[in-house]
Amino acid sequence: MRIDLPIVRGPKTYPYCNVAMFHPEFHQPGQPGATFIYAHARVGMFLPLLDASRIANGKKLLGDLVQVYTADDRLHLYEITRVLRHQISLDRMSRATAEELWLQTSEGVKGTQEKLHVVATPFTVLSADHAEANPKARPVACG
Repeated sequence: MRIDLPIVRGPKTYPYCNVAMFHPEFHQPGQPGATFIYAHARVGMFLPLLDASRIANGKKLLGDLVQVYTADDRLHLYEITRVLRHQISLDRMSRATAEELWLQTSEGVKGTQEKLHVVATPFTVLSADHAEANPKARPVACG
């Protein structure tokens, strides 16, 4: 999908633009449980996920690989296994006991309650180049 965003800790207020964010109350890649990464459905962010989810409920996304780099110079590869549209809570994510990656974006304009959740399971972990695994993040306040 050509989504390439630095990942930062999410703010307590409205999410940033130009980056993806992780939720610190969930798990890190490689740990049991859900890793939760979210971004706006905007050009250059998670809009391609939202667009793809609107066609046959995201069937085209199934089997796609997601790459997540971590600060310890690791590349975690995940395979998309589920596309869940119109979600209104994080309950399913909170109950995850096995390692999973959850990507989230809004399905509408600011304040829309329903979210898209794309769920992926671990595929493999590789060593990564330090610069590639640690890009310079430039979050922007957006609204």
